[in-house]
Amino acid sequence: MSDAAPDAELARPALEAVRARRSWSKVTDAAPTHAELVTLVSAAGRVADHSSLRPWRIIELRGDDRRVLGAAIAKAEGDAKPSTKPLRAPLVIAVVASYRHSKVPRWEQEAVASGVAHVLSLLLDEAGWGVFWRTGSYTRSKAVAKAHGLGKDEELLGWLYVGGKPERSRPSRRKAVDAHSHVSRMPGGAALPDELVHWRKDSAKAAAKKKKAKKGKKAKKPTDWVAKAEKAERKAQKAERKAQKAAQRAEKTRARAATTVE
Repeated sequence: MSDAAPDAELARPALEAVRARRSWSKVTDAAPTHAELVTLVSAAGRVADHSSLRPWRIIELRGDDRRVLGAAIAKAEGDAKPSTKPLRAPLVIAVVASYRHSKVPRWEQEAVASGVAHVLSLLLDEAGWGVFWRTGSYTRSKAVAKAHGLGKDEELLGWLYVGGKPERSRPSRRKAVDAHSHVSRMPGGAALPDELVHWRKDSAKAAAKKKKAKKGKKAKKPTDWVAKAEKAERKAQKAERKAQKAAQRAEKTRARAATTVE
């Protein structure tokens, strides 16, 4: 087996696609078709998703749809003229977090929707399209939500502006990520401190002891026939006293009735 690094032996298209991805703030009028978009969305939807809720949806804006969005943005910002921002790309993709009623926390569902947007932007870039993710305070405004037809359990996360990559234009570039400053270990490293090791052992022993004691309590106790007979006798005596009281009450009632008749 070769001692060469894995990168040198195997093609890693996903890794290279991520490394090559850039944001394109300016794009041409070319755009992927609806069929092409659906293919990419079906792949992007395979992100990690707790309980497979699919808490997201995509809205594609083309043609005059973008002007409707421009008017909604203007209303949200209090401007008289419609915003021209949506016209900067032939295809504007709205990413919506569509929350489901579930035990899965709301923030987890939003993370899934955000993941779909990220993967979709990567797939679009890899397919040769220029992509720029735009947001703004107006993404959560009522006017913009209404324009997109959002439900009460939905929120807009932003838009992917998509178009062709200009030949002479350069995409925006970012500095290389210093992974070492973002990756760390649990405090104390891989080895457990002595006190934690002892604590785990003591906890395990205590748990085993508790389980054994609980199991012993559940064992069936031998029948105490003497106690059982005494209990039955007390029950019979109680019933007898109750019957005597009932007879006395009946006797008093008859006596009162006889007095009334006389």
